[in-house]
Order: sequence, then C-alpha cells, then structure tokens
Amino acid sequence: MGEASITPVRTLFSHGEVMELVHSEVLFINGMPVTSIFLVSRGTLLVFSNDGSKLRRWVGPQQIVGIHDALINGKWQGIGVAHGRVEVVAFSFQTLQDALKKIPQAHRVLLDELFAS
Repeated sequence: MGEASITPVRTLFSHGEVMELVHSEVLFINGMPVTSIFLVSRGTLLVFSNDGSKLRRWVGPQQIVGIHDALINGKWQGIGVAHGRVEVVAFSFQTLQDALKKIPQAHRVLLDELFAS
C-alpha cells in the first residue's frame, strides 16, 4: 500500500467552490495552513479554542472566517466545526494576498497593526 497524503482535504477546494458540511464535521484544525477563507452561506460554524475546550465564536450566514488567521500567521487559530448542516463558499487566500499587495502602503501598515493586537 502507498503512503497516504498528508494534505488536508479542505485545502483542495478551488476559488469560489461551494461545499456542504454535515453536523460535527471539522472544517479546519489548529495549526493547519490557511489556504482558503470561507463565507458561510447557510447554517452555523462553531470555532473552538485550540484545545477544543471553549467556544470562541460562532459564524453564521454572510459571515467570513479565516481572514484574521491567515493574516496573523497563516495558520488556523482554533477548530472549526459545523453545527447542523452548513454551506460555505471557499475563496483562495492567495487571491486575497494578491489584492493586499496592491493596496497603498499606509493601509497595509494599518492592517498589520490591527492584526498584531
């Protein structure tokens, strides 16, 4: 038998792709590289602390998850779990990075300061 890939399945979604999660399905885990940010279009995604012991945030329809994690260090800061049926749209983090390279330097400094705190 060959070796299994260690690439998380969720990193394989393309820009703009819609995916459905079932109750208790994990979207991301602490320390996993952020390759996509997600717009929740239906349902609720629960974001727990790194060890899973505390609920840090719930993300509902029309809310985005992943930008903060991507910009502070490029890795997920917690565990994202579907609560009920959830539909999310994946957006490439690389696309966001490319757009950020085009903003004025003063704006980039402000973003860096906001995400440092």
